[in-house]
Amino acid sequence: YGGGRGGGDDRKSGGPRGSFGGGNRGGFNKAGGTGEMIVQLDTIFVSGMNPDVSEEEIAQHFGSIGVVKIDKRTQKAKVWLYKDKTTGASKGEATVTYDDPNAAKSAIDWFNGKDFNGSTIKVQLATKRDSWGSGGAGGGGRRGGGGG
Repeated sequence: YGGGRGGGDDRKSGGPRGSFGGGNRGGFNKAGGTGEMIVQLDTIFVSGMNPDVSEEEIAQHFGSIGVVKIDKRTQKAKVWLYKDKTTGASKGEATVTYDDPNAAKSAIDWFNGKDFNGSTIKVQLATKRDSWGSGGAGGGGRRGGGGG
């Protein structure tokens, strides 16, 4: 009866198929530095934006739902705009970090699939590579294919 399927929350465990839940630190799959993806509960990944949108505009827009965290070093809102490594042009993708994980969740409910500066945007929780073995700056939230 109701044999294991459905339920719908087997996606929450995160890791690759067949791993035992999340966070099996150590153990046999450490070799090779897979750098599992960790969901950042206070950070959203936004894609599909107009490439001319500035970090300030993003901070203002997404700050309407909750307090965007301030970077202690730069004293600016924690908005990271993804740029093309060769051209330096914006890819129309960014992460926004909130003070409160509930604000990030609300931002997804509120902004996902909505219009922002003339583009329909996609909003989801950001992910980052587990820092060990990944050599620093991983591309947070890289999920879908990003055609120019």
